[in-house]
Parts: sequence; structure tokens; C-alpha cells
Amino acid sequence: MTGGALRVSFVPKPWGRRHLPPPYGMQDTEIGEIHFQAPGALQTILGKYLFTSDTLSIQLHPTEQTCPKNAGKDECWMVTDADDTARVAIGFRKPFSELEIREAAMQGLLEDLLQWHSVKKNDFIFVPSGTVHAIGAGVTLVELQQNVDTTYRLYDHGRGRQLQLEQALRSLADQPSAESFQLAVSPEEEQILLESRHFQVAQSVGQPGRKILERFASAVQVLPLSGPCRIGEIGIYPGSAGWAHDLRSIDLKDCERALLFAAV
Repeated sequence: MTGGALRVSFVPKPWGRRHLPPPYGMQDTEIGEIHFQAPGALQTILGKYLFTSDTLSIQLHPTEQTCPKNAGKDECWMVTDADDTARVAIGFRKPFSELEIREAAMQGLLEDLLQWHSVKKNDFIFVPSGTVHAIGAGVTLVELQQNVDTTYRLYDHGRGRQLQLEQALRSLADQPSAESFQLAVSPEEEQILLESRHFQVAQSVGQPGRKILERFASAVQVLPLSGPCRIGEIGIYPGSAGWAHDLRSIDLKDCERALLFAAV
């Protein structure tokens, strides 16, 4: 098989929603994430949607030096919808000592140490491994990441889930300035959005140009944001995802906007 639609799995979360945007609609439980299960050629990366009705845990993903699988976990977000008060946190407001971070987490004051930023539709944000972060309520986004299921929570708003405070403190990398990783993306402009150590992301507007075709020369995921694309006889519509061994085999001429996602 050279490509097709990706299988969807629904992941309940305490901060999720019952009412999801099209094509999913009303659900029986609070769904926080929709994962797209990729085939072997793309198993090192994972694409998914997130839907928030409450603030997520304050967390980080370990670096390559501290991850049990020695892989680390970088991720990025494309905001597809956001309430007027929506915000995310990336890094701390200023340098804090390990003792200050630990005490704030234990006292429920860790949110006050974070650097919070308002977000809106079409914001694109890169979150390198080792970066403390959180996503607030009222956000819908596409998350593209390394396919590593390791998250260290520092604080979880009293939800009763297990924390990994000591592992998180050992895994903290130098915290970036959020301005360095947040980009307001024009939905009408084709561009390379990210070229990290582990994956690359681009936005196509209709059929991709030569630069993107050259960069995405192997297996690729496609996530239409506006308008459908086709892989052979299979239609891939907004809210879903597809894949192909070769970007040239994806017909994007009727797709006004799509994210392209591939491992490096």
C-alpha cells in the first residue's frame, strides 16, 4: 500500500470536550485528543488534534539525555481555533531555582511562575523537549510530535493523576523565550514552518511548490485544514489525516490549506 487515510483513535481527557468541531460532533465522554495512527514508514512521529475545556497539566517532555527511550520529545502546535481568552505557557517568567520550582508546584502556585501568552487561530508554536509548558482552556490545535509517550507532570490542578516532579526537574532544559517559537501564520501562504532535528512541517496552499516537494521527498502525513485532498481514490477531509510514500501522489489542487508532516 502506498498511502491512504489514517486510522483515528479518540482519547478521553479530564480537560476535554463532549462537543467537538466537524466532522466529529457530539461525544459520549470528554474527548481531549484525536490521534492519527500512521503506518511503519511514519511511526516515529504522531499527528493529533487537541480540544481543551480546561487548563492542561503543567508538564514537560524529557530530553534525549533523560528519556528512558533515549529519544526525547519535541512537539509543535498549529492553533486552529481559540476563545478570546485562550492562552498557553512556554517556559518560566524568569530563571527560578529548582527549590523555588519544587515549592511552587507543591503549593499549587506553579502557574504564577510560567510565561503565559495569548494565542489565536493560525498561531504556530514550537516546544522543544525539556521545555515546561501548558495549554489553557478554549483551544483547538493540531499537535505534531515525536511519537514518544513520555510526559512528566509538575502540577495537575488537583485532578489526582500521578505527578513526576523529580523526573521533570531533572529533565528541565534551558527554557526558551516564547517569542522565539511563536509565529502568526498566514493561511494563504505556502511555507516551511519547522525543520527540527526529528521532523519537519510545512503548510501547503493547493499543489505544493518545488521547494516543498524537494524537502518532503519521502513518506509524509497530510492534515487538510481547509478543503479536501485525495490520495488515489480516497478523499481526505479537514479534521482527518492521510499519508503517502511520496508527496507527489497526494492530489492537493482542491485543498486550500494543509499541513504536511514528515520525519527527518
